[in-house]
Amino acid sequence: MPEIHSVLVTTYLTPENQEQLRKALEPAEVVFCKPNDTEIIAETIQKVDVAILNSDVDDLILSGPKLRWIHCCRAGLDKSAKPEIFERGIILTSSSGRSAPALAEHALMFMLTLTYDIPLLMKAKQEHRWVATREYFNKTGMYGKTIGILGLGKTGCEVARLAKMFDMKVLGWRRSADVPENVDVVYSSERQDSLRSLLEAADYVVLCVELNDDTWHILGKQEFEWMKPSAFVINMGRGELIDEPVMIEALQNGRIAGAGLDTFEVEPLPTENPLWDMENVIITPHITPRLPDREERALEYVYQNIEAYRKGCGFVNRLSKRNIYTKDKVKG
Repeated sequence: MPEIHSVLVTTYLTPENQEQLRKALEPAEVVFCKPNDTEIIAETIQKVDVAILNSDVDDLILSGPKLRWIHCCRAGLDKSAKPEIFERGIILTSSSGRSAPALAEHALMFMLTLTYDIPLLMKAKQEHRWVATREYFNKTGMYGKTIGILGLGKTGCEVARLAKMFDMKVLGWRRSADVPENVDVVYSSERQDSLRSLLEAADYVVLCVELNDDTWHILGKQEFEWMKPSAFVINMGRGELIDEPVMIEALQNGRIAGAGLDTFEVEPLPTENPLWDMENVIITPHITPRLPDREERALEYVYQNIEAYRKGCGFVNRLSKRNIYTKDKVKG
């Protein structure tokens, strides 16, 4: 079985979790440091075969000549899935799923806020104005509506579970045709299913999919034209999943009803971006309130993958060449 000899750990851990991780890695030599301790990282990376990181893989990490496995204690590795990693045969894994319940709550917060037009109610409250209008009376709740979830990983499946509490019909889009629990219909990219049916039916379009060369601008001009004028778009993935100028035009022209956005093509969102001034857009700064046990949840994936490394198989959240995002893709 492959053995782990030396490990660099740059993720923030409590002393108790450091000690537990050290024991799990025995008899390997383990060096703990902060992610900004570049001198220690530069020296240590030259001798380790495993790196457990707080953030993305950078050139300093890749300077390690002996690396065989890198684990990033986070999700969204579009900046880490570099061609060089796979060309060198380095195993790359993540802690994707550590915050899935919180991210799903965040998505539901967007959906409820837009459905009940909370910005209108907050503005009316500030103005001491009673908004018992026919327009507000005619709004409909989420119960029984249709949600389309793009990406059925851990976060997408958690969104589906919460949506079922509102008796919603759940449509999903993913690579494989497997139908997870709480999902009624799956559209599969491997089966070459079109997004059209999902987008035409969905009252809420929720993006939980990873960013790679296949999902870049997955929502563009054609996709927005397929949506209902009453549809809301929720982005919990990456800003580059959406062609932002096209979305802005769709919002301005009433092509869609509104959006809840946690991520953007440029972050921080520039002050001159028109999204700031749209009453039908809810913006959060790419931050979700953390779970109280997020550190332990992230480490659970590390422990599983330590065992997988020693067995030589069974890695959790292992990335491959299909996860590569080159940033220069032009959508056809």
